Amino acid sequence: MSNRTEWDDAARAATYVQWVACDKRIRETSRVTGVPHATVAYWAKQWEKDGPPERLDSEIRKNAYEFVDHANRVRKQAMEKLEELIPDAEVKQLSAIATVVGIMDDKIRLAHGLATKRTETVHTLPTREEMKELMSGFADGLVSVAEDRASEVVEIEAVSVVVNN
Repeated sequence: MSNRTEWDDAARAATYVQWVACDKRIRETSRVTGVPHATVAYWAKQWEKDGPPERLDSEIRKNAYEFVDHANRVRKQAMEKLEELIPDAEVKQLSAIATVVGIMDDKIRLAHGLATKRTETVHTLPTREEMKELMSGFADGLVSVAEDRASEVVEIEAVSVVVNN
């Protein structure tokens, strides 16, 4: 007889929601759900490739709603506690509670499929010397292409004259 645990669709859906909420970190998902690491890793590989099975859609929506509802309650309680402690709290206490608020906010955003990180792209223009080099290379390329085209035109005209005579 096998000691293998059979996971029902509700457990798979709950694990999927936690996996997304944990930013697709398998170890954390396993710890939170109690599903063995190897099982979560196997499911996650399938989810990355094909997404969750369609039969789990309603369970996933239900679990996501429950998760977001619970996370919103925890975030609200943390905000209330933070507000309560502000007048006479130590910085460490405020920092810890603010961290909880931030973590819950990230998990809620992940469950909703929203970004949790801000990415900034910085573009810099080339220096004057780099521009001269780029433009020189561009001009050289244009001249080379024009010479190639001119030689092709001459060849085609020569063939045309020979054929017509």
